Amino acid sequence: MSQHAKKRKISKIDSILISIFSIIGIIALLSWSWLLLYNPFISDRAGLFIRGHLSRIFTASEYIDELESANSSNQQTSDNNQDQDVLGPEGSIDKKNQSEDTPESADEKPTIRLQIYEGPVYSASDDSCSYIVIALVTGKPSPAVKFSKDDSSGSLGSDKSKISLKRNLRTYTLTATASNSLGTVMDSITLNWGCNSSPQISEIKLSSDIIYVNKQYEITAVASDPDRDTITYKWSVGGGSLEDDSMQTVKWNTPSESGDYEIKIIVKDSSGANTAKTISVYVGDVEAPETTQATSPPPTATTEPPATAATTEPPAATTTTGPQQDNFNLSKKTDEGGYLEYGGKTYPGGNVYAGDSTNNKPCMGFISFDITGLSGKTVVSASLTFSGAAVHDNPLSYLDSLWINVVEWGAGPIVQGDFYLMGVAVQSFTDPSITCSTETLKSELQKAINAGKSRFQIRVHFS
Repeated sequence: MSQHAKKRKISKIDSILISIFSIIGIIALLSWSWLLLYNPFISDRAGLFIRGHLSRIFTASEYIDELESANSSNQQTSDNNQDQDVLGPEGSIDKKNQSEDTPESADEKPTIRLQIYEGPVYSASDDSCSYIVIALVTGKPSPAVKFSKDDSSGSLGSDKSKISLKRNLRTYTLTATASNSLGTVMDSITLNWGCNSSPQISEIKLSSDIIYVNKQYEITAVASDPDRDTITYKWSVGGGSLEDDSMQTVKWNTPSESGDYEIKIIVKDSSGANTAKTISVYVGDVEAPETTQATSPPPTATTEPPATAATTEPPAATTTTGPQQDNFNLSKKTDEGGYLEYGGKTYPGGNVYAGDSTNNKPCMGFISFDITGLSGKTVVSASLTFSGAAVHDNPLSYLDSLWINVVEWGAGPIVQGDFYLMGVAVQSFTDPSITCSTETLKSELQKAINAGKSRFQIRVHFS
């Protein structure tokens, strides 16, 4: 039977003693090392050994860093070459690292897209609505563009086309092609009338051709809209008052003082476009002093022409009656006609004058016809012609038009009070070549005949 040697157990005191002696040994070793290093012979050789060893350690470390840096750079370059893409002209993805047999700048098929560059734009001169369309093209070689229509005749460039729509052609489909050596493509765009035209005011009419103070008259606007939009009205006057200024026909209470007053109408359509028109109306006093004799002779060819006027020779009136369809040239009663200067002189005789005088006062011309020979006749047509009319200066630069009215002052010469006669408007003119043959002229002549009157009388004046 084998026996085991009994192990001796280390006591706590032995452990403490071992620790103490270990510490003393370490201190002694350090003291000895310091003494050795303090010796120049030993310290110099130890320093060389330590520096050389450290130098080799640092050199190896730097070499390892360089290798790691180079490897990292190569890896990044490789990744970039593999992943970098660019967007091609057709939306495709082109790799930068293409095969060597692919050319660097290959030809491309054409593309085209039409879009509105400008418009719609309205032109009042030719009543048109125009667009400018541009063709956006790509391709290599550069494609040639061709439009189905171009109202600019190419003046806008090869990539643009102008289309002018008319009211009788309110829509148009424009087509365009782009062609190069690789093919032809086409695009189209439909253009519709998108313009809004302003309303048109042709006339402002008054219920009477002569206007007096402290009276009421009707004013009517003759207007329309080319686009058939709903239109509204807004009136204003320079004097007096209006009853409901938003109607097409309004009532005007004239001012209490005589003078020139403006009447203005603004017509607006439902799309927001508006047009305005203004006329000037003379409002006169109800009564004026009456004179039966001319205070000065009528003007002759040697007298100074008035400021603005239209001067005519006495006109001739022609009527046709049934059933025999006879023609009559009515004779003029020269001594009953002439012209009047407002609040001034009376010029009886055959010279008819309308406009204003050298005293800057309005003048009206009067013509009297003898119709006793038409008693019992039925008028089929009537025509009034002014011959030899002469125009001084430019009266229509500030006046609206020359009016012909049917009035009545009787078989006698004109007097100042005839300036304010109520009349029936027959027709207006803006040209000195005057021929009036309206239905109103014929009907007013027939009324005079049926009433047994011996005179048919006319007044001319500017408004």
